[in-house]
Amino acid sequence: MKIKKLFILAAICIITVTTCAAALAGCGTDGAQEIVVTGSTSVTPLMEKLAEAFEAKNQEVTVLITGSGSSQGIADAQKGACEIGMSSRALKAEELETLESIEICKDGIAIIVNKESELTDVTSQQVYDLYASGTAIGSVNTPVNRSNGSGTRDGFNELIKNAEGDSLKELKELKGETQDQTGSVIERVAGAKNVMGYISLGSLNDRVKAVSLDGVQPTVENIKAGTYKLQRPFVLAVKKGATLSDAAQRFLEFIQSEEGKEIIEDFGCIV
Repeated sequence: MKIKKLFILAAICIITVTTCAAALAGCGTDGAQEIVVTGSTSVTPLMEKLAEAFEAKNQEVTVLITGSGSSQGIADAQKGACEIGMSSRALKAEELETLESIEICKDGIAIIVNKESELTDVTSQQVYDLYASGTAIGSVNTPVNRSNGSGTRDGFNELIKNAEGDSLKELKELKGETQDQTGSVIERVAGAKNVMGYISLGSLNDRVKAVSLDGVQPTVENIKAGTYKLQRPFVLAVKKGATLSDAAQRFLEFIQSEEGKEIIEDFGCIV
């Protein structure tokens, strides 16, 4: 009886070990099957669409995407906390000392108001005055900023200027309130008629209304023509000298392929 029990127990152990080994092999224990991507919340929705298409062709790979802000994605890439960092601004000179920059497209920054707002067009001077001194534009008197470290904030503050050519970026403090992510800016603007914010053009939805700037609509055509001035690059950052996993390398190649470019253009960005 004892021998029989021992034989059964041994058989169970062999089956269990074999099953676990097979499961671990499917998970990719060397880490090559998971790609960690962090950074800009503006780039995140586009990256999610690219990842979905890539995973459909490479079912053994999982792309883990975290929207945490451009500066965080850049810092993560520098530290090796992610293989690919996302940024909605060009990398700075000091960042390029340790990182390689891969520009995947250009994106417009849309100025948004509540759907019930009377505003349809604003001037750069009006937007500057609202954010610099709180000067209302019609019924809109509350500007929404993105948090420090946001690439969208950097681009917006650099490109919005007054008649003298001074940009918002030169000011130490801006009026209004701050939201951490693209989605929270949309929620805030959608919920109040007196609020204005700004988001990636690719993230624009029917819950809010985009206004034209100096008479020019934020469209792909106008961004390509250079007539709509609020535009910036979407950049991927990878650490210099680091060896990317095979999966990460293939993902980057997919993003820059014709299929990847088609996804980017369908999203509303310019390749």
